[in-house]
Amino acid sequence: MSVVYNTVINQGANWFINFQYKQPATITNISGNGTTVTFTADNGFFGGQTVNISGVLPSQYNFQAATIASVTGSSFTVTNPATGIYISGGIATVPINLTGYTAALQIRSLPEDPTAVLSLATGGNGITIPTPTNGTVEVQATAAQTRAIIPGTYYYDIEITSTGGIVYRLAQGQVVVSAEVTR
Repeated sequence: MSVVYNTVINQGANWFINFQYKQPATITNISGNGTTVTFTADNGFFGGQTVNISGVLPSQYNFQAATIASVTGSSFTVTNPATGIYISGGIATVPINLTGYTAALQIRSLPEDPTAVLSLATGGNGITIPTPTNGTVEVQATAAQTRAIIPGTYYYDIEITSTGGIVYRLAQGQVVVSAEVTR
């Protein structure tokens, strides 16, 4: 499942965009004892991973960059003094390790158009995975590349491919290319 993210490219300017691939888990219960907090959520997490938690009521259970102390397939624990009665909500996410993955992004006039107006990929062609363990994919198009695109609305997606050849669509959406005025 990919996220839909619409963006803008300024014709004739460098374009930078980053994507982070994360594994989500829906939280169904929380208990805190003043030392540790246990989150009930079906997950595929590992001990030692960094987890972000958002959308929980009460908000004292929303954490950024907490380290998972222990984990089972249906819960995980972090060290934190938060306490309170769980009301509702919550998503926990951890970055996916992209070691060995490749990535490719294409922009087309229409999704079914046979010709891409911009193609970027890992291996020195505009896409890097600089720190694979944090799940971040960095995309960069040069000013010369964006200048070659006629202003208008386009469609894109970015796909990553695992070392086993499994393809995941990381994001997709529309790109509006705004006309360059200063030349």
